[in-house]
Amino acid sequence: MVDAALKLEGEKTGEIAEGVGAAIGGIGVEKFQIEEVAASHKIPIYAILVKESDVEAITTMKKEIGDAVPLVIERMRRLIAEKTSEGDSVVLIGVGNTLGVGQ
Repeated sequence: MVDAALKLEGEKTGEIAEGVGAAIGGIGVEKFQIEEVAASHKIPIYAILVKESDVEAITTMKKEIGDAVPLVIERMRRLIAEKTSEGDSVVLIGVGNTLGVGQ
C-alpha cells in the first residue's frame, strides 16, 4: 500500500517511511477488515508512506511530495524484488484521493 502519513514535528515533507500492515486512515474499521482478511489468508501487507502535515493533506500538493514519487517507486520495486518470487501475484494499492493534485 502507498499512502500519505502525518509527519511529526521535525520531520520533512516528502520523507518516506516503510512499515507493515494496512496503511489507511480513518476510524480503523477498514484497516481492521483488510488486515483480518489478509491474515486469514496469510497475505503479507507492506506499506510505503510519504510524510506530510495535516494542512498539506488538504491543500495544493507541495513539490516535495511530488519529488518523493521516484523514491517511492524505487522502494516499491525493491520491496517486490525482495519479498516475492516469480509467478507471485502483487496488488499495489494507492490509498487516498487526489484532492491536491489538480489545484
